[in-house]
Amino acid sequence: MPTGKREKLDVPLPTTLVYATALTCGVLAAIALQIQLGRSGYDLVGLWRDPSSLQAMQLRTAGPWWAIVGLAFIVGGVTAAALSRLPLPWRRFRLLRWVAGAILVLLLSETGHRATELAGKDAGATVVASLAVLAIAALMALGGAYLTTRR
Repeated sequence: MPTGKREKLDVPLPTTLVYATALTCGVLAAIALQIQLGRSGYDLVGLWRDPSSLQAMQLRTAGPWWAIVGLAFIVGGVTAAALSRLPLPWRRFRLLRWVAGAILVLLLSETGHRATELAGKDAGATVVASLAVLAIAALMALGGAYLTTRR
């Protein structure tokens, strides 16, 4: 005879799903930060234009690379830690999850609108630099996910 209580189901997520989600979230965060930094005037290819330039200019162009890669590492690690430690189904904090999701969608849409305003003179080098930093960010997001998953 049923007692009216639901059984507690602890369904662990597959490891590949945790890593794929962490990779996706890390790369999306890296893209968003890259757009914000580009809009603020930080350039990813300035370091390659004149390698013998002043140290301040090199730090100004190396900083965005470190920031983008570091954010991907942190976001990938936090996402993987949350997914590997919180079992399914996620019934608690539904309202909080909906509010957080709505805020995330609004932030990403604002970032997308700001991305359309960016147009550079050196488009080929910017594309190569952007793809390079996103490839490194993807590797770092996977590294963060690997370090924080529960085994």
